[in-house]
Amino acid sequence: MAEQIEQEEPSVQAKDEKLVGIRGWLILPAIGFVLGTLIRVSTLIVDIGAYSTGMYSDVARAGIDEIYTLEFIISLSLTGLLIYATILFLKKKKNAPKVIIALHIASIVALYVFLVFELDTEAKMFAVEIVIQLVNSVIAAVIWIPYFVVSKRVKATFVN
Repeated sequence: MAEQIEQEEPSVQAKDEKLVGIRGWLILPAIGFVLGTLIRVSTLIVDIGAYSTGMYSDVARAGIDEIYTLEFIISLSLTGLLIYATILFLKKKKNAPKVIIALHIASIVALYVFLVFELDTEAKMFAVEIVIQLVNSVIAAVIWIPYFVVSKRVKATFVN
């Protein structure tokens, strides 16, 4: 009986080894994290440059510069969380799935807050863009949160 158990263990180990690594469906979030990080960082750099050169004087004249500043701080925080999640993901850290789930939830909450801000101010033209981003974030969360919770590949990969 002990021999039978020993014979079964290598096959289970071999099966788990096939699941280890950023392969399969994990390639899609890997691409998303790397590209998303590059896009978010470059967008923030452009926003900082535009803000420092006075290109947002229309925002100040409309009286919504405080809201814009708060949105910028939230976006900066989300970008930091995205960078952190990307690093954990690429290093295959054990807590990466939890941070990724937190990132999805934080993105949805932030976009909802942005939508409320936009609807409460005279910036309703931006609300349509936020609604599109919010719908995309909810769809992504509905797909990826269960995947990161249930997937055998995720459990086998993020162990460092």
